[in-house]
Amino acid sequence: MRVHIKPTHQIQRVNLLRNQLEALKQKNSTLFTIRPNEKAWCGAEVLKHMMVAQEIYTERLDGALSKLKTINTEVDALKTKRIPSFLIKRFPPIDGEIRFKMKTSTQFKPMLDPSQLDTSQVDNLLKEMDHSLCQLLEWIEQTRFKNVASIRFNSAIGPIVRFNASEACEFILCHNERHFHQLQRTLEAVS
Repeated sequence: MRVHIKPTHQIQRVNLLRNQLEALKQKNSTLFTIRPNEKAWCGAEVLKHMMVAQEIYTERLDGALSKLKTINTEVDALKTKRIPSFLIKRFPPIDGEIRFKMKTSTQFKPMLDPSQLDTSQVDNLLKEMDHSLCQLLEWIEQTRFKNVASIRFNSAIGPIVRFNASEACEFILCHNERHFHQLQRTLEAVS
């Protein structure tokens, strides 16, 4: 069964992530620089990874959304294509568990040295993450009144997966939900 994207539901989910982020801002910033083990990322690296992954889609989404025709009625739901649906379903945590482990390719790895981060740099990462979530929210808002099916673009992994604007937003959102779960677990482990 393919994923059905509902922009109003996406907006609620982004707002939940923003609320979680606000709660994370209350934590001691030092916790964001501690890795739970030598192979795991620290909280700051998880944040940076989410922003790097979303940044790849900025130009593609902005370009597609600027070219899409506005429609008079709001989009209630959109059925995804087969391959995007396959990927989207595997990303978010289900019942608090991340079911499909994925290897992070080099282009998405956060280039941070946690031992060199100070409080202001961690605070800046948290602000940048909020900005990224606001940008995602803005894209989703635009898809509500656009005929997104008319333009597809390559995903970050290339032409093997092509998204329309709504599918790309859903992919980014699911990716963020997955990593917010990782972020919470990481901070709990180092507390």
